[in-house]
Amino acid sequence: MKHNKPSAAVEATLQELKSAAQTLGFEVREEELLREVGYRPRSGVCRVGEARVILLDRRASGEERIEALCAVLAEQDLERVFLSPALRMRLAPRTAVSAESRPG
Repeated sequence: MKHNKPSAAVEATLQELKSAAQTLGFEVREEELLREVGYRPRSGVCRVGEARVILLDRRASGEERIEALCAVLAEQDLERVFLSPALRMRLAPRTAVSAESRPG
């Protein structure tokens, strides 16, 4: 499945999310995730040794990569990270849910 180049707005959002993730200590890598019969790769977070890595499927659409980054960042404490007001609004519903599910 071939995707068109993301729009400038999508590209800017991706860069802002990647920068926020890096500020929080994540390494962000865009790679072509392995596809096999019966296996559907998904972008997401993993550990490689001591490093926290967010793998983004290079073949996913810009919007799919944005959603993967939002899902990871919504689980983090974003107080010390600069995010544009538009991005904070996009993350707000997710962060409220994840804050309610955290103990303490």
